[in-house]
Amino acid sequence: MISALNFKIGGGGGACADASVQNSDATYNTTVGSGGSLILPDITLTEGDETNSTYPAAVNLTCKPFPIGATLIKSGQQTSFRTGDDGDLEAGRATNFTTLAKRNPFSNLNRFTSELGTQTYTNNIVIDWSTYDGATVLGISRVAIATGNTWNQAIDNSLSYSVGTFTSGWRLPNMKEIFNLMNFANDQNNLLNYSPFNLSSSGRVYWSSTTVLNATTSAYILNNIGVMNVATKTSSVAYTYFPVRTFTVTGTTLS
Repeated sequence: MISALNFKIGGGGGACADASVQNSDATYNTTVGSGGSLILPDITLTEGDETNSTYPAAVNLTCKPFPIGATLIKSGQQTSFRTGDDGDLEAGRATNFTTLAKRNPFSNLNRFTSELGTQTYTNNIVIDWSTYDGATVLGISRVAIATGNTWNQAIDNSLSYSVGTFTSGWRLPNMKEIFNLMNFANDQNNLLNYSPFNLSSSGRVYWSSTTVLNATTSAYILNNIGVMNVATKTSSVAYTYFPVRTFTVTGTTLS
């Protein structure tokens, strides 16, 4: 509370002039009449999940800690075939497969955006904000590279992949990263084929970077009927891949 005081100047009586009160960036500015008082308004913070918290003005605030770990993302399946199945319970994080529960740095709830926060994918880069940890996020090439690649070729070509200003840092995804993109609202041939992706499994087999430990000449794949399987690393006929990259997030700039 701020109070203005009356005082005398040169022996004569006179009231203080009105006081101007503002915050450090002048977004709050008001006038308090001589002898009046001011109660500063409370602060309202909007959290990423759209909930509001109110705090008294001129207090020190402590940010809420980041969670350690996170609930798995929803599978995407919304059709139920009996009580207690995936479509009935829809267990998992986010509102649905493509809608976040909390806003991304571009202040929208889209799980998938371009690196500019839009849904215009000029560079064919999709940012998956379900993987955002407050500092980094996973980006994915939304188109598959032509078939006919062995496992080693898929790794080498991913490491040398370049698009736009993002000329390094690309790699072949591991099997967990592929699983996170599988949308079980689709049929088995199209678990990766939904907007904004164009990664049909029909006639294609996707390499992961993950080796089968009890058979190290083989690696895990997503096969052409949408099932995780293993394949000899020298296989190539219908084998394809898509590169991914870990982006650093600074405000709304990805690098």
